Amino acid sequence: MPDDRELPQQQVNAYFQSSSDYWKRIYETRDLLPLIYQARHAAVLEWLLQMHLPQTSKILEIGCGAGVLTSDLARIGYSVEAVDAVPAMVELTLQNAVQNRLGDRVQASLADVHALPFPREKFDVVIAIGVIPWLHDEDLALMEMQRVLKRAGHLIVTADNQWRLNHILDPVSSPVSRPLRSIAKFILRRAGLRTEPREFQPKRHTPAEVNRLLHVSGFRKVDSKCVGFGPFTVFRRPVLTANLGTALHLRLQSLADRGIPPFHATGLHYLALAKKKV
Repeated sequence: MPDDRELPQQQVNAYFQSSSDYWKRIYETRDLLPLIYQARHAAVLEWLLQMHLPQTSKILEIGCGAGVLTSDLARIGYSVEAVDAVPAMVELTLQNAVQNRLGDRVQASLADVHALPFPREKFDVVIAIGVIPWLHDEDLALMEMQRVLKRAGHLIVTADNQWRLNHILDPVSSPVSRPLRSIAKFILRRAGLRTEPREFQPKRHTPAEVNRLLHVSGFRKVDSKCVGFGPFTVFRRPVLTANLGTALHLRLQSLADRGIPPFHATGLHYLALAKKKV
């Protein structure tokens, strides 16, 4: 029988197994959320290109999903080891590589980030996009990433931002009103009017929490940024049309990219570039 902390991970794997087609399509459409994921994708590639790594560098992508980033890395000229805990995602990654005639530069296999099947100090870069929110043990996973990185190797990770602007502005989800919501949930549970959700919910972290996790796991943060604004709601009801929502996202993202508070720290996704401490 699996232990208690393995059960949430099984739920996560089942979710991604059943939604693999969605994660493939999200990089092919122009709606707001897909645009945000595409912006996150572009930011990761920009960081990697700025490193000016030699073509012989070894890259590990954890949580490869549909393999879109994997193929882009291979297209640049790198050989990529891609892993995922979900068979459907591994299959999509291999299909994507073959369809783009990149199969000779991509290896994809099943693996658990909490116990990576690689020797110490094998990779020059480890990339984990959209992985941290779904982990049952972030500390263990980051220590594994640190273990397989070479000395002074680079890590790129993302987290769902607890301080995302669209949730701050909605009373139903704002961190500011969380104490009141917790009291209300407690009263409803005691009255038998509310039950706790059984499905594993993706975690959100503040940028400071992610920075702390990186530090205690043996990394030094080099750079960071936030990506994505919207969709904006009030009591979980949309308040903008699709076109206005997209235009607002682009405007706020421009401010965030220029480091203007508070937008530089309130996007949907927090991206961190770190280096393994020597």
